[in-house]
Formats: sequence, C-alpha cells, structure tokens
Amino acid sequence: MTTLDIIAHIRSSDGAEQRLVDHLKEVQVLTERIGQKIGLSHVTGLAGMLHDMGKFSEAFQEYIREAFSNPNNPPKRGSVDHSTAGGKFLLEHFHQGGPVERILTECVANAIFTHHGQLLDMVDSEGQSPFVRRWTTEKDISFLQVKQDFLHHMYDLDYMQMYVHKAVDELQTYLNNRLKNAKTTSEAAGIMQKLTSYLTMYIFSALIDADRRNSRDFEKQEECSNDDSSVLWSIFEQHLNNELVEKQRKALPNEITRLREYMSETCLEKAALPTGIYTLSMPTGGGKTLASLRFALRHAQLQQKERIIYIVPFTTIIEQNAQEVRDVLHAEDYVLEHHSNVIEESEHLEGLTFKEYQAARRLDAAKDDWDIPIVFTTMVQFLETFYSGKSRSARRLHNLANSILIFDEVQAVPTHCVSLFNEALNFLKNTCQTTSLLCTATQPALQYVRHNIKIDGELMDNLPSIVEAFQRTTLKPLLKNEGWCTDELYDFLKVKLTVNNNVLVILNTKKAVKDLFDHFIYDDIEAVHLSTGMCPAHRKQKIKEMREKLRKKEKIICISTQLIEAGVDISFDCVIRSLSGLDSIAQAAGRCNRHGEVALRDVYVINHAEESLSKLPTIKKGGECANYIMKDLQHNSTLFGGNLLSTTSMIHYFKNFYKEFESKLNYPIPALQTSIYELLFRVDTDWNKNYLKGQGRQNPLAILTSFRTAFSHFEVIDAKTQGILVPYGEGEELITQLTSGESIPDYPLFLKKAQQSSVNVFKHEFEALKQNNQLIVVHFGSLAIYAAKDAAYDERYGISTQGEAQLTDFIV
Repeated sequence: MTTLDIIAHIRSSDGAEQRLVDHLKEVQVLTERIGQKIGLSHVTGLAGMLHDMGKFSEAFQEYIREAFSNPNNPPKRGSVDHSTAGGKFLLEHFHQGGPVERILTECVANAIFTHHGQLLDMVDSEGQSPFVRRWTTEKDISFLQVKQDFLHHMYDLDYMQMYVHKAVDELQTYLNNRLKNAKTTSEAAGIMQKLTSYLTMYIFSALIDADRRNSRDFEKQEECSNDDSSVLWSIFEQHLNNELVEKQRKALPNEITRLREYMSETCLEKAALPTGIYTLSMPTGGGKTLASLRFALRHAQLQQKERIIYIVPFTTIIEQNAQEVRDVLHAEDYVLEHHSNVIEESEHLEGLTFKEYQAARRLDAAKDDWDIPIVFTTMVQFLETFYSGKSRSARRLHNLANSILIFDEVQAVPTHCVSLFNEALNFLKNTCQTTSLLCTATQPALQYVRHNIKIDGELMDNLPSIVEAFQRTTLKPLLKNEGWCTDELYDFLKVKLTVNNNVLVILNTKKAVKDLFDHFIYDDIEAVHLSTGMCPAHRKQKIKEMREKLRKKEKIICISTQLIEAGVDISFDCVIRSLSGLDSIAQAAGRCNRHGEVALRDVYVINHAEESLSKLPTIKKGGECANYIMKDLQHNSTLFGGNLLSTTSMIHYFKNFYKEFESKLNYPIPALQTSIYELLFRVDTDWNKNYLKGQGRQNPLAILTSFRTAFSHFEVIDAKTQGILVPYGEGEELITQLTSGESIPDYPLFLKKAQQSSVNVFKHEFEALKQNNQLIVVHFGSLAIYAAKDAAYDERYGISTQGEAQLTDFIV
C-alpha cells in the first residue's frame, strides 16, 4: 500500500479519508505542545507518534473501510488491536538501555497500550505483570509488517533513535531536578515512585486529549485552536475592579465592610508571590470568592498562567459562584461549569449498535476537556482526574498544568482521599508549575498529616486579629447527657422566636430535618424545609423566597441539612446547629449576623438524640472532637485565645480529627489488605516483593505501580447514588419531552436544564422508589434516564424517604 492508501479515519459526513501519517504527526505535535509545559515535549511526543502504529496493519485497513461502507452491520468495534504495536515497538528497540530508558519506555508504552482504556498494572495482586503480558504476548502476526510500514512511511530508525535520545535527555534532567534534594536512598526511591506514577498519568492524559482532539477536528473539519488566555486576564481584572467599587459603595459602613475591603486588597498584593501552594483563611462571609478571583487574575498575568479553575464540594456553591463570576467579568463565553447530570455516560462504548454509538457520542459533545480560561468544577471531578483511571477524566489532567487552582471549602476533602489529594497538589506545584489556593474559614491542617502538603504561606497577614475582629456571633454549647429530642428542640425554637425575627436550624440527617419540620405543619409559624431531597431549582426558589421574608423581617424558621452552610449568602438572627465537626459549626455560624447587622448574635450547639450517625462516621467523630474542645474551653476559658472558632482552635481540632482517621487517610482497600496510596506510591509493597522474587535477577521493569487495581477501587463518594429527574419547574416539561418520544435536538441545553431539576438518591432510596412503582425510565440505546412520577415528589420535602443517611452535596 502507498502512504495515501493507509488511513486512520473516515469522515462520516462525506467519506473523506485522513491519512494515518497525517494523524500520527498531528497528534505528535499536539502531545509535544502538552509535554512542553513540564519540559518533556519529546517524552509525550513519543506517545503521539506511536499510538496508532497498529493501524498500518492490513487487518485494520480492511476493518475501517468495512465499518464505513457497512454501517448497519459493521465489524465489532475494537476487534482489531491497533494499540499494542506502538508500545511493543518502543519497548523492543529502546527498553534495554539504562534505567532512564526503561522508565521512559514503560511510561510511554503503558499510555499507548491503553489509550482507549485504562492504564495497566505493572504488577498485580498475583505478583504478575499485566503490562509485560501485553508487551510479550503476540496478538497480531502482522507486527513485522506494521513495523516495516511505519519505518518506511512515517519515520526511519535513525530518526527514531535521535528522537528517543532527546526524550531520554529530557527525562534525565526532569528526574535529576526532583531527586537532588533527597537525603537518603530510601527517600530518593519514594520520590522516584511518585514521579513515575504521575508522569505516566500525565503522558496518558496528553495522548488521550491530543488523539481525541485531532480525531474530532478531522470529523468536524475544524482547525485545532490554540487560544491564548493572557489577553483576557487584564480585561477581566478591570471588570472585577469596577464591580468591587460598586459593592463598596453599597455596603454598610461598618467594621465588617472595612475588613472585607482589607482582605481583598491583601489578596491583590499577594498575587506577586511565586508559583506555590497557599492558604486563604478568610472568615465566613469575608468575600473570598471575589477576593480569591482578584488574586488569581493578577497572579495569572504575573506568572503567565493558562487558566483559573475553581474546585468546590457543593452543588449549592458551584452554580451561584460560576454565575456570579460570569456576571462580574462579563465572561459568559469564557466560564465553564462541569456538573454531573442525570444521564449516565458510558466510558467504554464497545458493544453498542451504530445508532446507540452515535447517541452516546452526541452526549459526549455536551462534556468538556477544561480547555477554557475559567472552569468551575467539583472536588469529585478533580480527584477523579487523577485517580479514577477513566480516560474521560484523565484527559483533563494536563490542563491542570500551569494553572491556578482555587479550592473553595477545602476542609471538605473526604478523609479517605486526604493523602491522595495532598500528593496531587505537590505534583502540580513541583512538576506542573501550578499554583493552588486553599480557601476556607476553617483550614484543615493538611500540612500536619503524614503524607502532607508543603504549604508555602498564608495570604492573610495578622490572621488571628482578623478572625477576632470579624467575630459576629457568640457560640453557646447546650449539650445534654441524654441529648435533645425533637419535641424539646421544637419548644426551644419557639422560645427563641419570641426574641428573634428568624431562626435557622441545621441538623445532620434528612430524617431529623423532616421530623422537626413536621412539628410546624399545623403551626402558625412559617417554616421552610431544605434538604438534598429537593432539586437545585426547588432549593433556589425556597432560598429566594426566604431571603425576601428575611429582608422584610417577617417571622420565619428554616430547618435545613448542612447544604445551607457553604456558599449560601443568607443571614439569620439566631442559629441552632446539631453537634458536628468544628468546621461545620463555624460554617453554620457564618449564616448568623453575616453582615454585622448588630454587634453579636447567638449560635447554639445542641446534640440531637434522634439522629442516627452510624453511616456518617466523619460527622460523628467530628462532633466528638469538637465536644472535647468545648469541654476544654469550659475548664479553661483562656485556651485557644478564648474563642472556640479561633485559628489555633481549628488547627487543634483538625490535628485530633485526622489522628482519629489516620488509618483511613491513604484510602485503604480492606479486601486487598493494602491502600490506593501504597499501590500508586510505595515501592516495597508485598505485591512488588512477590513479583521481584519471581523474577530473580531478570526483573525487566523499572516501574512497579499497580495503576488499574488502584483506579478500580477509587470512589470519592463511598455511597453510590442515582440521578433522578423530578417533576418540579422545568422538570415537568423535560419529563413530558422524554416520555413523548420526541427528539432532543439540543443535548447540552437539555442536560443543563436537567441538572436543575434532578435529585441524587442513595441505592436504598432508589430501590424503594422502584418498588413503589414511582419511577419512569427512558432508554437512549444503553443509556438510561430515570424520572420520578408526580406522587414521588412533594412540594415541601422533595423526594423524602425515612433513610437516615445524609448525602453531602458532592457532585460528580
């Protein structure tokens, strides 16, 4: 075959063919550009030039033409292996050199082998190597022909040797720079293990994104864009400054307003700091969204950063903050929200019919790769980018490089993910020149755990003085030995409402919230129920109505789960918080006297006797740790500056909290008697020892990471949930559209609307709804959308069950 005859893709719209050599060289250029960000352009370029080498085979050429000419009965997708050849070629020709050559070829080959799947285990639980098995098992008898055609049509062996030599030099420099401060051989080995694990992930990300981008551009007949964000930062900064001037003009002329302005100005000054990991410990209600944005926009200009990524834990934060930033910056086309949605997407599309495959691809188009100046996403998505192993998530990893990451409410990092989170941030700083800003009023002391973050400083000067000056509440513990029952809490609430216009009650479970709310149904006091059983549109409407009543100083009680604690700009005269972690208590206090309307207001902490926290260990242990500090302060009022919510008190709390969960921080896998941290970052695991023992002196591998096993056990949220579209607001129209069988021409718009009208439920809640025949299911090929019937959704409660577990508002 001639070079013209050997193709990589056929455009579905007009039958145009993309030559294989063009695809390989174009992907090479894209991967080189991605690798250049970390000084490894030839390392990543190797993956790009070799990834589809197997498409030179006659079998693949027959397969791709048959698939196009016979779309109704095509050959099975993936039936011809085209991803082994490139990695096999690299290993056979260049793996026998020194240790750097071995590391290089193993990292790159793993990415090539799996660029349509998930990175392979270098060593598995049986002490075997799936990677070596993939390398040495002859899957295609045409490998010699494929290699000859590649060397003839693409690059000859001399060029390949020259290119690999450059890649080795880059990698040697990269490793030397990061190992030079190691004090012992053991420390160097540990650093090397982390470097090679993350390097493999980065190469994998670069290859997936470059390959899919080039394939998409060919299919859509588009040129690959390489937009420069730098010209936007100064424009955005001017818009932000204009907004801040206007906010200052409208603000109450009090001490709180002055402090907010001071903290905002401090963030601007500190933007001159070099790339690093910094904390921003602003009190609740301090205006950290715009203050952190002020830091980021100036820092991006000074350090030539490519994008700003806000990473938040809660649904109640992401939507309103993203919209606020869009409005303030006049940046509708430059701010992206990355949410979950009710349509579950398929990571692996094998086995779908042609029609199903096309439907799945259209859904894919509604997703993103974070290649945009400003991104709002979630902690779930951030962690999955590194550790889920899914190619859709991993694709975004390289776009975290040379960026600014702003973690809002960073204390919400799940305990079992703490070590993995810390290592990811250290890698992004040390290798990717990424600045991370850890924002919260309650810093979680991540620098004090065993696998810690190397924090470079706090943006706020004189932090203890700021916290003291910003104090707007008096915290009053009212803990009983036997706890508070719902009837007692109801009576206490009515008393508090005689001396306050409004009261907020925050409880730990949906059932506790519902039980207390039910006491007010036939009462003459207006009560509002808020929980994650209500869809976002429903909650927004309730909060909007409540704000108006608060403005008019009408009598009202709000009974909510913890969803109201973060990101909801609302202020009550009095707050009652069920015992939980000190960070949650601080967030609850931030909903009281938020703007310093009066000198001090009361925040009460009670222990609810009827909450079952057996499935909520972090809330239970957090409450116990907070209780210890309360008791210490009762015995000695001078401790922690005499303030339960002081900086020193919060550090003390988190040190104790993480000590309680020390065995959980590395993401343990009890069934395997190991942890994800060990599988990814430890050299001396039992698995590796078994492998090395079996190899004797013939160990062919430099890298021993168990990627696939680690990734297969990773879940940010332990409890599986199911998204359900509910008949509230536009949800009714969407459900009608689905059940009528009419087409959905605009999937992105449909998904955006569906997010606002959807509720995530636990498995037992989902099964109960199914059992009671309260769900409608609509299929799109192998994809399913679940919708609730009218009777399953209540105007007061949303979807309400008697289950005790309370899902934190993490979104996928």
